[in-house]
Amino acid sequence: MANATKQNFDPTLPVNMIDLTCQQVDSIYQYMLTKGMPEIMWTVDIQKFYWEEIRDAHKNGKKLIAFGGPVPVAVLRAFDCVPFFLDTIPTRIASMEDLCGRFIDETEKYAPTSMCAIDKAQLGCAIKGEFGVEFDAFVHATLACDSARIAYPIMERLFDCPCYTFDLPFRHDTKGIQYVADQIDPFTKWMEELTGLKWDAERQAKIREINEESNKAYSLLIELGNLRKKTPCVLPGRMLVLNEIIAPLAGVSAVTEMLQTQLEMGNMLIDMGMTATRCPEERYRVCLMQNMLWSNTGIMDWMEKTYGAVTVMDGFGYQDGIIFDDLDNWERVKFQMAQGFLFVPMIHGATGPTDYWLKVIDKMYEEFNVNVSIFMGHVGCKHTWASGKIVTDYIQEKYGIPTLYVDVDAIDPRYKSNDELRAQIGEYMESVVGAERF
Repeated sequence: MANATKQNFDPTLPVNMIDLTCQQVDSIYQYMLTKGMPEIMWTVDIQKFYWEEIRDAHKNGKKLIAFGGPVPVAVLRAFDCVPFFLDTIPTRIASMEDLCGRFIDETEKYAPTSMCAIDKAQLGCAIKGEFGVEFDAFVHATLACDSARIAYPIMERLFDCPCYTFDLPFRHDTKGIQYVADQIDPFTKWMEELTGLKWDAERQAKIREINEESNKAYSLLIELGNLRKKTPCVLPGRMLVLNEIIAPLAGVSAVTEMLQTQLEMGNMLIDMGMTATRCPEERYRVCLMQNMLWSNTGIMDWMEKTYGAVTVMDGFGYQDGIIFDDLDNWERVKFQMAQGFLFVPMIHGATGPTDYWLKVIDKMYEEFNVNVSIFMGHVGCKHTWASGKIVTDYIQEKYGIPTLYVDVDAIDPRYKSNDELRAQIGEYMESVVGAERF
């Protein structure tokens, strides 16, 4: 069994996931307050904002829209709705063995065990009716992911609410981007019917404001990426996981403030000659490819403390950062929104032709001075298995870096124990990389 967090709850009783998550985050927040940790409160402030916004949506007179995959979140917010990214449930509970396993096991009563645990966890929560909130609509995209294509249509039936599907193309070239952009106007009409609000000057001014704020957030994310290029890397690998919250919150001032604080702290550490990592000394710069290991993010802390190996970038943390260059040109805005859909790291790097992934690899390995390469091969991402071999061979041939391919379940902590994971990474670090423990 994995060395994961055990939860003291009766698995035979219903769970209200949103209330439970809000309580857990608030508990962390209160603990940090009592311990006098103001310098890192911002890491929890953003989590409180996200989960409490979902919990309180209906109380605040807003519709709650569940979504899966890349969708126009800015349009949802322009219509005064609260977006709820369903993937944040499994990634949030991935280290909680009892709770995560509860939902995965429920789904496996009806679906193949080979289905991705990201989808199994959220689908299990839906089957048991334990989200704890009612959705006013469900919006999702057709990902090049077998599991999502199975799960989302089932969720449509379970949620019993209005649903809308964006069709994403295999290719992400100009024609593919325009194909997605052409779906946005029909979606705004659908949102008019859903909310009773008109896509008028007020809505258009609102989305301009949201996209302007989104520009600030993605500009900061790019600056944070540039900061991580410096040696030593002053920001720990864990920050890459936190920054993933930009997906449902880009365009909201709370996430901009979080990223700004993180950047200011990073620059301050550089000025002081200090680092927030757990490394006694930075010896290695790690790139984690494919999925983040949400079921055991502590492995990055262990690598820092044990080998001085800092995760400087990962397949999710790397963002091209779509910056809207003409906020008053709706046709251009739609095109760039569509680019944003297709350039989400998981979509851009792990779907479509492998060429897309190799371009991301080149940027990460060249710009971040990577010298340790680890492919976190999530067992649920079957669509990446063939590409994984192409990518790792490419890294060996072009950069001379042998890649460790780790067979993991990014969500289900029962798949591989903490000891097994450490042993596999440790053997690679010591036998292949030649690292010594501190």
